[in-house]
Amino acid sequence: MNEFIQYHRILVVRARPGSESSLQARRRAEAWSDHDARLLVFFHAEGVEHAAAEEPSAEWRRLAGWHGAVLAVCSGSWSRRHDDSPADPFVLSSLVNFWNHALEAREVTCFGVADAG
Repeated sequence: MNEFIQYHRILVVRARPGSESSLQARRRAEAWSDHDARLLVFFHAEGVEHAAAEEPSAEWRRLAGWHGAVLAVCSGSWSRRHDDSPADPFVLSSLVNFWNHALEAREVTCFGVADAG
């Protein structure tokens, strides 16, 4: 049976790697990781490319390794762009899982274009 994990803060990254919004998202995640709270980073739309690009991926991996942030990649957005699975520590997840966690989180913040596919 899967245990439901409650995240205190959720960061949604819809911005492509290298954009100002993606840099702001990573800065926010780093600031949040200094607090004693569970952090979920959910990559959606163009944001899933963070899991594929080498340099941004390394920065997010560092955050996951040092601070225990969970790096979830939208399975629908990923499958429209890639034929394989993202490398660890990135994990595929669904929008349904995201919304279940978002309903219970203390704070949810989004970086990136709201209407990007």
